[in-house]
Amino acid sequence: MLEKLARSELLSTFFPTWLWQGREWSKWRIPKYDPYYWINAHAHPVISTYYPISAIGGVISRGYSVDSRFKFLLYIMLLHVLFGFLGFYFVINQWSNGLVALFGAITFTLASYNWKQQPCYQYTVAWFPWLLLGIAKGSILLSGISFGMILLAGYYPIGIQTALIAGCASILWNSPPYWMLIGTLIGLPQLIPFIKYLPKTIRTRKISDIGKVPWWHFASLVFPKAFRFSINGVGYWEMSYYIGLIPLLTIWYTRSAAVILLLIALLLVLGVCGKHLPRIPARFLYTFQFALIWCAITGLANLNLSNHVVAILCLIQAFDLWHNNSPLLINHPYAELYNKPSYAFNTRLTRFLETNLGNNRVSGLPYPLFTGHINRLKTLGYSGGMQLKLMAKWRHDDNSDGSGQHDFFKSSGDIHDLERVCKYAYTTTRIPWKPTGLKDLWRNPNIS
Repeated sequence: MLEKLARSELLSTFFPTWLWQGREWSKWRIPKYDPYYWINAHAHPVISTYYPISAIGGVISRGYSVDSRFKFLLYIMLLHVLFGFLGFYFVINQWSNGLVALFGAITFTLASYNWKQQPCYQYTVAWFPWLLLGIAKGSILLSGISFGMILLAGYYPIGIQTALIAGCASILWNSPPYWMLIGTLIGLPQLIPFIKYLPKTIRTRKISDIGKVPWWHFASLVFPKAFRFSINGVGYWEMSYYIGLIPLLTIWYTRSAAVILLLIALLLVLGVCGKHLPRIPARFLYTFQFALIWCAITGLANLNLSNHVVAILCLIQAFDLWHNNSPLLINHPYAELYNKPSYAFNTRLTRFLETNLGNNRVSGLPYPLFTGHINRLKTLGYSGGMQLKLMAKWRHDDNSDGSGQHDFFKSSGDIHDLERVCKYAYTTTRIPWKPTGLKDLWRNPNIS
């Protein structure tokens, strides 16, 4: 079962990067400079360079096989899911009974936006309920450490939203927001390189309007599988927020005043101010999903149902969310076919390059090899939305969100530029280089 998760960005990006970070930490080196892919690696929050659990896991798993280390990373992610589940149980139990808290923890954990394969996302959301619990209990230490871990975990599109929600909670629960200061101090090792790096990237070139949520997409609150396809350049996993039918019925039945706030959130997500939201407005659906669930749990607690009824609702809710949301984990049909890591990173191409590339670079490594970390192959580097402006200019990449292309020629790059830095190029474009005997792999005649 675990091998079926060996696909998408988890296999191609996060897992290889985590292995490289483990190699660096085990040598008592901070993984700052990456000669293979990220270059200025620690400036990218999403790879969780300074998140202690990720770093420790990368070190202690050294010596295991590639397949075992992949499973180890999955276990770390699963433990974070369980950690977040317990956090939501305890925070909801502050003002409700145990069964209502169980219902809420199930809903928050299995709601559709949470089914992501990205380690940084799971690390970030796992600490969110503990931040709320610290605020609810007046524990500056718990809330401060939790916010610090959110900053080190590095999924800032959600981290910003959790901070805003927690700020509102501090006001509503009359709790001083000292956690912001403590958490920021803890998060400085990640914040400082990120803030210094951000102005140099293409992320600052213009505001992107990809990921705007169409108004009709809210029908997926009732029909979760009816609208699961790519919209406006964003896959459906960024636009999924199904929380089950029971919470919606609870909100409707109790007619909570907070529904007014939900309507405001709807307008926000629909794009009334969408062009002023960071990069992918659809990611603000996390706040919308949270608001929906919070209203539903509040309403359920006020209904004073018997324990037997709430227990049955918990079972129905768990089945509903598992049945409708678990397919999001694999993202059919948008994800690549799964492949055992030991097979995926041991091919004729990797063996050839390991023998012949040396200290040179290669362009255009195919999925899932393009970071070069596992096989220690130097590439042309990261080409997504946080790439340097100078790198994008050199690549002739005029996509404001980053083309994500690893094949130099897919971005219309000048072959004369490539000849100066690459010994090999993997491309379906026919170029005036020497064939290597491997399909689509060409050797630069100017580099011996």
